[in-house]
Amino acid sequence: MIAKKWAATYIASVRDREGRLKHMPTQIMTALREYYKRLYSLIGPQTDEARQTLLDQIQTYLSKHSTRKVSTVDAALMEDPITEGELSAALKSSKTGKCPGPDSLPLRYYKTFRKVLIPHLLKAFNALAQGQNLPPQALMANVTLLPKEGKDPTNCANYRPISLLNTDIKLFAKVLATRLQPHIPNLIHCDQVGFVPGREAKDNTIRALQLIHRCRSSGEDFLLLSTDSEKAFDRVNWDFLFASLAHIGLGPNMQSWVWALYADPSARLCVNGVYSESFKIHNGTRQGCPLSPLLFILSLEPFLAAVRHNQDIRGPTMGTAQHKIAAYTDDLLFFLTNPRVSLPCILSTF
Repeated sequence: MIAKKWAATYIASVRDREGRLKHMPTQIMTALREYYKRLYSLIGPQTDEARQTLLDQIQTYLSKHSTRKVSTVDAALMEDPITEGELSAALKSSKTGKCPGPDSLPLRYYKTFRKVLIPHLLKAFNALAQGQNLPPQALMANVTLLPKEGKDPTNCANYRPISLLNTDIKLFAKVLATRLQPHIPNLIHCDQVGFVPGREAKDNTIRALQLIHRCRSSGEDFLLLSTDSEKAFDRVNWDFLFASLAHIGLGPNMQSWVWALYADPSARLCVNGVYSESFKIHNGTRQGCPLSPLLFILSLEPFLAAVRHNQDIRGPTMGTAQHKIAAYTDDLLFFLTNPRVSLPCILSTF
């Protein structure tokens, strides 16, 4: 079983930035590290003035397209200090047997010594709401690269980076995700079914089939556009993400707790059993973090809302509702009528 798992993740060769095929272990590591270091270092504004201009533009965009908010009562409840019950529940519901993070402390360690560790973890986590920071080593992740099925394995972009975080950080993120998750259905439009409680992928599949049947029956011009954004999770802009969290009404404690996970993160690749040198991360939500999917769909929602609000983008109507989008996390399917006008508008929106 170990040999099978090793074979599935073994990287025999990759192409560097110039397209040259590399076979030697050190060359493979260098090419992959350079690719992911660039991916996690997307260049933003270089001056304070330019950054403020960007922040102002983000606020204007969110004011126009992000209308759903957490109620004042719910936001206040999420501001309460993290409790022993919440942390114990996160610990109990986590499955053992998974790879630990860089500190090598597995979940079983935390479960075995939970009575000793939980009070210390609670003190540390709650202090983050008061402006304390996690030590940089706590936010280090080992990144394992999983090949995408059916894609060229020599292309550095054709791997899914999974972040193996330290167990205490995953428990902290799981507590935050558990607090936030019940409010997600009210914050995310029903077009999005990925990681939204009470929604399933089949909901959008059934809707798509109904829309196709309707358009065929009516003879209306109709286009289905499926998009798969490259490294969507890894390209999330943090300024936009945290502006979105503030805009939906999360309180200062929740914002501080989430920010603590992004204050100074770093990563090192694990390629064929060997670790690379570490590098800083400046964008993205980490696949492997329990909170990451919720943060991603919250940051994506304003863009999907922009499509819904754009009167030049037309979709088929069923009943009184116009349908333009079906989303499963970052996999997007657009339903477009009058495609000669709607398609260019979609491309300009994204």
